[in-house]
Formats: sequence, C-alpha cells, structure tokens
Amino acid sequence: MKIVVPVDTDKITIFQRTGKAPFFNIYENDTLIDTLVNNHSHNHEGEGNHSHELSKEEVEHHRQDIQNLMGCDVILAQAVGENMAKALDLIGLKVQKISKVDGTKDIEVVKKFLVQELKRQ
Repeated sequence: MKIVVPVDTDKITIFQRTGKAPFFNIYENDTLIDTLVNNHSHNHEGEGNHSHELSKEEVEHHRQDIQNLMGCDVILAQAVGENMAKALDLIGLKVQKISKVDGTKDIEVVKKFLVQELKRQ
C-alpha cells in the first residue's frame, strides 16, 4: 500500500493544510520510498491567496498539480479543501483524516494508520 503524507520543509513534520504543504512523503507500508515537491504549493508561492471557491476549473487545476501522486492509495491529512479533495478523488487517492493527537511526525501516523489506531478511523 502506498501512503502519502503532506510534510513541512523538514520533510518529517506533518503539514496541516494539504494543498499548501511543501512536500509529500510517499511510504510503501512503513518504509519511506520517495519525497515529492507539492507542485500545487510550489505553483502558488507568493500569490497570497488563490481561489478557494469550489469550481470545475479549480478542481482541474488542483488535479494537474498532483498528478505525481497517481498510483498511491491513500493520503493521511489533517485538512483538505474542497477543490483538493475532489482532485484527489479524481486521481484515485482516498483521503484519511488524521488529528494532531495521532502524532506530529509522518512515520508516527503511518504506523498508526497501518494498525488502525488513528483517532478518526
């Protein structure tokens, strides 16, 4: 199972807003296999605020930015906006909500997810 976790610039701390996370860590079960730049965050650096209104155009824009996550099974996320949620669904990525009480480091929440010990499962 390939698991995605949005992470901060240190590449281990979970980033709260999925669309604004600098990186995505990709795990194969509990083994880190890759760290990818979050193209959506990167493409909007310095913009301040782009449209968060739910629209077909924004969903497509988000989908194009996250194409590098195709083939993964689930994303463990604290917060996902509507446009990003729909885009993730379009590429077949299931969203599993997590909470800060599940941990602040990516490997912590991955391991809890794998043994079904997340607070929101």
